[in-house]
Amino acid sequence: MLNATEALSLILVGAFWGCTNPLMRKGFVETKSSAERCEHNNVDVDDDVVGVKAFIITKLSLLTNVKVWLPYLINQLGSLLYYKALASSHLTLSVPICNATAMVFSSITSAILGERVNQPGRAAIGVILVLLGVAVCMYSSEEHAMGDDIDRGKDIKHGEL
Repeated sequence: MLNATEALSLILVGAFWGCTNPLMRKGFVETKSSAERCEHNNVDVDDDVVGVKAFIITKLSLLTNVKVWLPYLINQLGSLLYYKALASSHLTLSVPICNATAMVFSSITSAILGERVNQPGRAAIGVILVLLGVAVCMYSSEEHAMGDDIDRGKDIKHGEL
């Protein structure tokens, strides 16, 4: 059975993963465009030198761009929380809850950042269906756990263990 603390930690993992993915994507795009601007400024140098220089600048920009490494760090903190949550919760619930809520939070964060969605109605319906699926998983785990308790009570009542 999934208690409130476990459920909250799994939803928090989904939030960490889902919210950081669009932020990292945006940071990578900005870093790539700045590296391309740098590459176009060095047209008079040999193409191989420009390619190597652009590669090095891109990698260093990723390390120095807070819009890339901060969401990445938060994403990795979500992964640490995920491994901790796996130790105390059922795997059959942990994985779908984390992945489904990550998708939901990613969709919401993308919308907040102004990313274009081709079919927003379908995306909204998808988010609702995913949340309903997570609710069904959580509800069925509670029903299953209560059923196990009832079955154990019958076994003890009849003298069986």
